[in-house]
Amino acid sequence: MTVLDWSVSVLTVGDPVEAIGMRAGLGAEVNSMLSMAMLSGPVVAYAGTPERWVFLTASATSTSNTVLADLVRLGVGLFPMGSLIALPCNDNLGTARWINRPVPHRPLPPWQAVVAAVRRTSSVSSGWL
Repeated sequence: MTVLDWSVSVLTVGDPVEAIGMRAGLGAEVNSMLSMAMLSGPVVAYAGTPERWVFLTASATSTSNTVLADLVRLGVGLFPMGSLIALPCNDNLGTARWINRPVPHRPLPPWQAVVAAVRRTSSVSSGWL
């Protein structure tokens, strides 16, 4: 298991961490589903209209074009390798804040679990389209 340094202000996407972004409303539903499955992990919220949530996950796996099309349809973004993710400062006075703070030495949730939660949530909640 790779231990990440959460004291940095910027995280680079790529092995061992990926990032999946979505609107806050969908993110709240996905986060709830992941929590019920005991798979929640670090989530950062970014102020804006609409507010966006970014889920930090373990490394991505290959996926089908159907899954990718579903994510695009739902407005879910996969951050490309090398993208920079601004992490919240301890005071949370900036444009970024933690929804779920990282827990030291706890592994990141599987990428597939977050993607599956997005798809399951969207299948039971048509209000996100």
